Amino acid sequence: MKKSFLLLLALSLAAAGAHAQSGGTATSAADRNTLQQATIQAQRMAQELGLSPDQHARLRQVLLMTRQHMDADRAAHHDDPAALQTAMAFDRAKSDELIRGVLTPAQYVRYQQFKAARIGQLHTTAHTD
Repeated sequence: MKKSFLLLLALSLAAAGAHAQSGGTATSAADRNTLQQATIQAQRMAQELGLSPDQHARLRQVLLMTRQHMDADRAAHHDDPAALQTAMAFDRAKSDELIRGVLTPAQYVRYQQFKAARIGQLHTTAHTD
């Protein structure tokens, strides 16, 4: 599990480096927004789950990579909703697998509970609008 996390982390960092070299030094607003969202989500999860600083840093990288992949999926499949849905489902499953590798078993159980509660809230909100 750690090997796959480290490999994905290395690939993500390499891609970020290549992106920075190709586009100059300015960071786009979308990239900043993606980074902010991943950082906020990691901070919230760190508080909810009682993560160590190392876990928090690793989780932030997983969340950032996941958001970057999802942004790329949206761009690649903007005209094909079925393909977008499939790609996003794959990204969510991979993210969950990587998150499981960062968390302890007890933290992962709590993560699943928080996740289920948030999904329930989203469905409740969507049906009351």
